[in-house]
Amino acid sequence: VYPDLKEIPAKVDLCIVVVPAVYVIPVIEDCGEKGVSSAVVITAGFKETGKKGAELESKLAKIAKDLGVRILGPNVLGIIDTHSNLNASFAPTYPPSGNIAFISQSGALGCAVLDQCRGEGVGLSKFISLGNKMDLDEVDFISYLKDDPQTKVILGYLESIERGKEFIRVAKKVVKEKPIIMIKSGRSKAGRKAASSHTGALSGADEAYDVAFKEIGIIRAKTLTEAFEMARGFSSQPVPGGDRVLLLTNAGGAGIMATDACEDYSLNLTSLTEDSVKKLKEKLPPASSISNPLDILGDADPDRYRLALDTVLQDPNLDAIILLLTPQTTTNPEGVAKVIDELTKKKEKTILSCFMGGEMVNPAISILNKAKVPNYKEPEAAVRVLRNMINYRFIRERKEEKVEFFQVNKTDAERILKEEMEKGHFEVGGVNALKVMSAYGIPTVDNYLVRTPEEAVQVARKISGPVVMKIESPAIIHKSDIGGVKLNVSVDQVKRSFNQIMENAERFLHGDDEIVGISIQPMLKEGKEVLIGAIRDITFGYLIRFGMGGKYVELFRDFSTKIVPLTPSKVEEMINETRIISRLLKGFRDEGPSDINLVRDSLLRLSQLVQDISWIEEIEANPLVVWEKGGVIIDARIRIRKEG
Repeated sequence: VYPDLKEIPAKVDLCIVVVPAVYVIPVIEDCGEKGVSSAVVITAGFKETGKKGAELESKLAKIAKDLGVRILGPNVLGIIDTHSNLNASFAPTYPPSGNIAFISQSGALGCAVLDQCRGEGVGLSKFISLGNKMDLDEVDFISYLKDDPQTKVILGYLESIERGKEFIRVAKKVVKEKPIIMIKSGRSKAGRKAASSHTGALSGADEAYDVAFKEIGIIRAKTLTEAFEMARGFSSQPVPGGDRVLLLTNAGGAGIMATDACEDYSLNLTSLTEDSVKKLKEKLPPASSISNPLDILGDADPDRYRLALDTVLQDPNLDAIILLLTPQTTTNPEGVAKVIDELTKKKEKTILSCFMGGEMVNPAISILNKAKVPNYKEPEAAVRVLRNMINYRFIRERKEEKVEFFQVNKTDAERILKEEMEKGHFEVGGVNALKVMSAYGIPTVDNYLVRTPEEAVQVARKISGPVVMKIESPAIIHKSDIGGVKLNVSVDQVKRSFNQIMENAERFLHGDDEIVGISIQPMLKEGKEVLIGAIRDITFGYLIRFGMGGKYVELFRDFSTKIVPLTPSKVEEMINETRIISRLLKGFRDEGPSDINLVRDSLLRLSQLVQDISWIEEIEANPLVVWEKGGVIIDARIRIRKEG
């Protein structure tokens, strides 16, 4: 025992700090003097306790950075490496050695995970408690685990991500090598931010994580049980070579449940080759169902399972097999498990099992676990895991695509927005919002801003046809709701309509709320109404949205969201992910297709706009009216960051 760190004669690689919070900084200063490059600060009492703790943590961060000491923590459970027998934690249990790395932002949850791993025999390569993430965080550790030879699967529990864009960049590289399965807590509406448009109102902090994880290829689990189910599949079985799946069962009910789950998860229940069917018909009982599911009947013994499994393992039409078993009177679960162990050792197909039951199947499940054939209590769980394993194959093979850039008038767009800011306007709508869109080559309707009835009549005569009249005010979002829109107005109705709209707006507005004027546009022919918009997420940057537009946005909630920047393939995904508007744009019943190319182009240009002008907080065009050829934005709104 040494009185302090500096007295240790040998080189120190890692310092584990468990002193009271007020003494942590002197210890880290000793680390710097001693040449210790890394420290695990288990000590609590920092920013998680309030303002004083946050100030202490900020001071600690600066000193550690100046000294070149990297810190995990503070306020962590610690770190465990089972392959080097390192236990730098105060966890009450030590997990078995394995190939799953677990990262946790919650120390208490980490204790539960470690206990569960020990109880269920799930092996971990690393356990990392992140704590306050003052220095090292999830970005650093997933980057490290990418090249860790003892880790095959990365599993994590996160409550927040601070370095969102860096997380996306690093995680995209990691998933090409190893699957990342993540639980992200905080799915409630409490984290939703106030917003001034449909785009903002439909978004929320949790949605941003969903979108980002999908963009990266991270598998998001809703529960700890679901996460470990998937981790066991990835850690013990090869990723399927394709999506062709066979169900092998001794119970019709279990086979039906698995079939329903396969349909829910869009798995391809493929047909066996003629050769396989012939072999099975020759050797299985006549009552067997030689199809998919392959039902070998309730009296199936280990020899019948051997015959069936050996045949289908050699079938070139299959990529994966789910083996189902229920413990009936003549069933020998342990014998069947031994057959599975023997036959699957040298096969490349993905094998998952579902031995349903309790005491009668538990010894068999132990055999399967040792054979690295993961077992699931219910068919739905096995199917869900297999679906995610198949998805991961496509994620790993996904190619990066170049971002397209257009010739645009960025100068004009910035000038318009800066002039609005100088006037104290941080909500820009109507004519100026449309001008910004137009500067980026997004087609907009002819729009005229008027401030008097006489100007309105003059503009209407110039248009020479029915017009649309709309109130323009930063304080009025849903114009129709307050009587701020008049459609199909003839020239002789313009003056009266102008006065009615102004009266309706004045009843709605309060105090210093400003009326900019009234916009007048030509009354256009009907088309398909879509919404395109973007909102800045504090973690991941801009989210861009496409969906059904017009007044039914919130009713149908038919939309798709992606992370900026968009690419042509991401735009195609967005359109196809919508349930209703994609079908309408492609042509429905006796209606012809609309100009989808215009929608694609507009989304790509909107993506460039928010990349170029990063002080836009939120932007929305609703609706973009799309015809068989061409289309225009009728209304738009932009919200600017005040510090922009």
